[in-house]
Amino acid sequence: MNPPPRKAKIPAHIKAAQLPTGVWWAASGKGKWMFKFKDGDKWRSKRIAGPDATLPQIWRAVEENQKPAPRVVTFASLSLEFQQTPIWRRLAITTQRDYLDCHAQICGTTTKSGALLGDANIAAWTVGVVRQYRDTRGEQSPSRANKELAYIKRLFAWAYEYEKIAFNPADGVKKLTVKPRQHYAEDKDYFFMLDIARASPYWYVPVCMELAYRCRMRLAEVLDLTDANDLPEGLLVKRRKNSRDNIVKWTPALRAIWDAAAAKRNRILADRKQPHPIKADQRYLFISERTGDRIQVSSLKTALSRIGQTAEEEAAKRGIDFVRFTFHDLKKKGVTETIGDKQRASGHRSASMMNIYDLELAVVDPAGKNNGNQS
Repeated sequence: MNPPPRKAKIPAHIKAAQLPTGVWWAASGKGKWMFKFKDGDKWRSKRIAGPDATLPQIWRAVEENQKPAPRVVTFASLSLEFQQTPIWRRLAITTQRDYLDCHAQICGTTTKSGALLGDANIAAWTVGVVRQYRDTRGEQSPSRANKELAYIKRLFAWAYEYEKIAFNPADGVKKLTVKPRQHYAEDKDYFFMLDIARASPYWYVPVCMELAYRCRMRLAEVLDLTDANDLPEGLLVKRRKNSRDNIVKWTPALRAIWDAAAAKRNRILADRKQPHPIKADQRYLFISERTGDRIQVSSLKTALSRIGQTAEEEAAKRGIDFVRFTFHDLKKKGVTETIGDKQRASGHRSASMMNIYDLELAVVDPAGKNNGNQS
């Protein structure tokens, strides 16, 4: 029969019964107090005190080792925390979606060391890091670089205000200078792509195109349209970007476009046996045939991208000179072709904005006292 295992003799000034759970005495060398703990699926032991340690010191050492490791705050974790706040919930849905795209792009960026930028400790973010991200991203897309910088600024401003960071590393970092896109959609290009859109499975795209052009509207403004915008005197355009709302007078063509879209919307609801919302401002003009829900900005952008690609391919087959344009170019086309007060018609508050939207070349008199009216 084997003898029982020999127990190590602990220092005389320590009572074994008063030791914390998991503490044991290692008698090798001068002796040391060890603490047994679980690391994942394995049990490990580490030295927590020497042979002269008192019982209170041993207890304090155990408490220190049982404290959870401090949470490392990263850009990703800080951003996700911001997205759970009331401030975030008050943002427009379109703004939230754009910020989520910014979050994904920033967090997914790979640093020189091969790590993800979103996983970097927030303490490593400096003015230089923010500036370098802006410049590097700006080489790919200056406009997206500015949008992502705007999100970084908003995130860090919130974090600084709520004392989650010691200083704001985005403070003072300026946006890149982006020259406004200047493109006028020629009639031949507009009507060619309009025909392609009419032949597509996206019933709402050609209607959205025509309303954007005729009423000088942005993409989101078109999708905002409801029965509440249908006024006796014209189409009420509720403008975004701090522009002034206005009413576009009905013409036979504009009235026909609106009525056809409303009739299509009504047929979709009838086929789905889906009731009309009671309030006029909840009866959206553009809804999905598949779900009956309001068409989202992302859905319209996807449809426009596919139609634009089809238009380019079809033009190449037919040997047609076609220049692709963006949806926003339709507003520029509408402003440019407006007769009369273009600023009032477009809803822009400042005359400087007309330099972006009015692409019509001015026709002026030649120099000279007679202005060229006499030979």
